Amino acid sequence: MDRPAIIAFIMEELSYTNLDKRELNASMERIFGSKGELTEESLLGWADGELATLYKIASGMRLTRLHVPNVIEAYASMDTSKLSSRVLFGQIDPEETAHEQPRIHQQYGDYAVPLTVSRLYELETEFGGAMEAELGLLMQKHDFRYPSTPPDFIPFASSGGDGIHYCFVTDFGMAADLEQAFIAAVSPMDSDSGIWLVARNINDFLRMIYTDQFLLHNNPAMLEAHLAKKPQLADEERTPAMARLGEMFGLHTITDLSHYAQTLREQRNRAICMETTDTVGIVPLSAAAARIDAKPLSINWEDGRALIAMLREAEPETKLAIIRDAQHLNRIPADRRLLTHCKLALKQLGLYHEAYNLMELDR
Repeated sequence: MDRPAIIAFIMEELSYTNLDKRELNASMERIFGSKGELTEESLLGWADGELATLYKIASGMRLTRLHVPNVIEAYASMDTSKLSSRVLFGQIDPEETAHEQPRIHQQYGDYAVPLTVSRLYELETEFGGAMEAELGLLMQKHDFRYPSTPPDFIPFASSGGDGIHYCFVTDFGMAADLEQAFIAAVSPMDSDSGIWLVARNINDFLRMIYTDQFLLHNNPAMLEAHLAKKPQLADEERTPAMARLGEMFGLHTITDLSHYAQTLREQRNRAICMETTDTVGIVPLSAAAARIDAKPLSINWEDGRALIAMLREAEPETKLAIIRDAQHLNRIPADRRLLTHCKLALKQLGLYHEAYNLMELDR
């Protein structure tokens, strides 16, 4: 088949799926890194290898649709105890044995990579290992997720130790510009909170590093003790990489870090309409929700029926708060039924990228 015929075949087969356009586009973005609507015109710009992979997927969909349209029901009705535990598919094509490298920037979803992040890549190229050694910053081009990373967080860098990573808080797509989004730290090894806000935006995040790179390793409970014993660096004490960071971004130090931390918390409290156990909270998705005073949810985790009813019928902000709390309290993925309904709730809200992030917990 020539390229136009392959594209026509793909578009025809995709038209039979029960996914709406937004979910289909999110799926293609997740698998192939393709942004925007999937059309015949957009497929013309795809690389041959990616188009061939999508053609194979569409071919498999066609075989299933024509010959086993009720594959899930058919499998459910089978006596699986009599099935062989070994399945052979013939010889492996040597060309298909190569491990595909993770796609860069998959974690950004619909968002463009911020200019500040691109400039930090340049700085990392310039300084190499000194970026991590002197700034405590290791840029992450690939998705860098732990089970504790909330689905609406976009990891962009890590500390290089203990899994600590720094993320844009997208507030489930409500952040209009990642340059102005809150920045949070996620510490997978922390047995307490494990998530805390570190800066109002990425520029302030860099100012924190410029002031004292070890600030980012301290959760709010440890911050005051750290500040009491460690003075700020003088300009002449800065390492070459730190000085270059300040020059590149025109940074100045944060003179009163305690006041900054307090103001940051106050700003976040004003922004949210619902508190969550991870301390991040939920911002309003509607004008009506914006008028509600932020309070924590009262959830009986043992009442599965009531919990699932809330995920189906509650206001969007409540659904998102349940999902945040369920993940933070390690209720998912252990409770597979709850995880399934959390994913469905995200999809019903059109949050397909976040739903895919949550699905990673099930791997």
